Amino acid sequence: MQDRFQKYSYLLILSIFVLTGTLTAQAPSPYHVSWERDAYYLGGGLGVTLLGFHLKANTPKLKLNDLDLGKVNSFDRIATTYSSGKADKLSDHTMNLSVGLSIVFLAKKRSRKDFGNVALLFTETMLWNQGLTDIIKSTSRRPRPYIFDENIDPAKVLSSNDRASFVSGHTSGATAAAFFFARTFSDYYPESPWKPYVWGVSIALPALTGYLRVRGGQHYPTDVIAGYLLGGTIGYLIPSLHKSPLKAKGLSLHPTGQGVYLSYRF
Repeated sequence: MQDRFQKYSYLLILSIFVLTGTLTAQAPSPYHVSWERDAYYLGGGLGVTLLGFHLKANTPKLKLNDLDLGKVNSFDRIATTYSSGKADKLSDHTMNLSVGLSIVFLAKKRSRKDFGNVALLFTETMLWNQGLTDIIKSTSRRPRPYIFDENIDPAKVLSSNDRASFVSGHTSGATAAAFFFARTFSDYYPESPWKPYVWGVSIALPALTGYLRVRGGQHYPTDVIAGYLLGGTIGYLIPSLHKSPLKAKGLSLHPTGQGVYLSYRF
């Protein structure tokens, strides 16, 4: 998790660096950014990420013999029978591939020129997803399926990572990145014949990541379902919040068919 936190920190620094140029860019963009609004999105994303990092680092330890397999519901219990190391490692690759989908934007001129906007929105997306994922993990403290292996010493002391099953971070991160890619691709190229394929890949790849996490004994089915919903919501929502320009505050006049409409925005 610390490695991922460092990656998102680099993205944050990069986004702040390019934001000034983005705000004055002349190239048309489907998104509207501003210091006034995006300072809150970036600051909030960084805040929840730091909070999640702090909570995970301070998760209290306990021994394996304090846990009860009977508390695992029947739907999720199948995960306790899986322990594929190959699936576990493959899930890292599918997650990284999902995160790397946004690099596809560099292949086309319009989105390449608008790199600042894309980098900023992507950073906000991944910060919010990472932070909320870690906060949920740290408050639920659900033990991972592999700890119920009958060959593990009951006196084993569990670390915070052993009790970070809900929600699946691999799945939420992969889905947030993939849905972000699909949504932004659709907004930049609304007439593209590739849209159905982009969405198909963006839906299927994180689902594959979730399946591999279950097969690897790292997560229960409900962990990956929740992670998919969380990441998908964030990945779709962040670009949506930037579709409309930030309205100016103060008194404004709007002509209507029967006169003038006066409004004041605080």
